[in-house]
This record gives sequence, C-alpha cells and structure tokens, in this order.
Amino acid sequence: MASIDITVTDLTFPANLEDKYCKFRPLISVRYKDSQGQTAYAREALPGLGPRDYWECEKGNKKKDNYVRHDTLPKVDMDKVDVSQREIIFNGLDLQTLERVEVELFDVDIKSGWEKIASTALNQALNQNALMLINPALPLTLRVIKEAVEKATGKKVEELEKGLIYKLIGKEDGAARSIWVRSQDLTGPPAQPLTLAGPGKQGNYSLTLKMEVS
Repeated sequence: MASIDITVTDLTFPANLEDKYCKFRPLISVRYKDSQGQTAYAREALPGLGPRDYWECEKGNKKKDNYVRHDTLPKVDMDKVDVSQREIIFNGLDLQTLERVEVELFDVDIKSGWEKIASTALNQALNQNALMLINPALPLTLRVIKEAVEKATGKKVEELEKGLIYKLIGKEDGAARSIWVRSQDLTGPPAQPLTLAGPGKQGNYSLTLKMEVS
C-alpha cells in the first residue's frame, strides 16, 4: 500500500479575470494503475466541500477574514492559506504505477443558493445510513464521504464516481463553474515542484504543487 501527499504551493490566474470568478476550489485527481493493472483515481477538492470552502480572491471582499488574494499579483497568497487548507493525503492506495495528475479549477457561485444545493446533492447521493456516519463537526471532503459510504455498505469503494463528485462540488447544478482544466502525464517520479499551466477562462492559469509518494 502507498500514500500520496500533495501540497499546493502556488495558484496564479489571469490579471483581468472578472471578480465574479475569483472564489477558487481546485479538484485534484491522481490517475494510477493498481496491482491488478486496473486504472484507478484518487481525488479530493480543496479546501473542502462545505458551503464556505473556497479560496476567496474577489477584490470586493478584501476586508473579509478569509480573503487570500495576493496584495499586488493575480494569485493566491499561499502564506494566507493554512497548509491544512491546501494539502491532500491519500493513504492506503493499491498503487503500482502513477499515470497522470489532473487539476480542474472551479469558481464557487455562492449567490446561486449553494448551501441548499450542496445539502440537496448530499442527501440525494447518499443513503440514510451513510449520511448518519458523517460527523458534522468535521470538514466535509470527498474522503469523508467515501469512508461513510464504505462503512454504510460494508464494501470497499475504490473511488467515487465522477458524476457524483461533480454533484457534490456543485458543477451539475451550476453552483460551481469550471474555469480551468489541465493535466500532466507522470512517466516517472513527479517533478519537485510540479507546475501545470495553460489557458482557461479569460486567460492563462498555473498551479504548482509538491507531490510525494511513499
């Protein structure tokens, strides 16, 4: 069994990106082959799936406590984001070969009634037994939901379906808008650091991460 530790160290976005697209929630996926040669994914959203889980970079909200935009540059000031809000640890993976890392960046539209959408999506996606196993005192993440499903069904869940993930993130209901997608093949040990860059909504983006496998 293997573990993957991913820490985001930089997120840069277009200088002219409209303010309405500046509540960021990255979905990070690692594609790999397991010991049976089957393709599998480990996925997580940062900083979580709660209604207020995003990196606030709207200039109009600069006086809010959760504002993390850099003072002069079009980027997230990672010094303002606690490492717990930008780190993912995947444990117990039946990992034989890494294949690819994928990043999809979402903007969270809280004006669309996100709290109601998120709650409805969770209730529709999980049975009552699984819902009862989610500790409301803990941050809501894909891993927490996956573990609740496994405990409720007594079956190992290798990964949550992508359709379910999109529902939980809010993409399916329009509460989260995909503004940038990028992937990088992993033909060997990942570069340190690893930067994904390219065009997206209204310009070019880049995301840099550290990825350690043990």
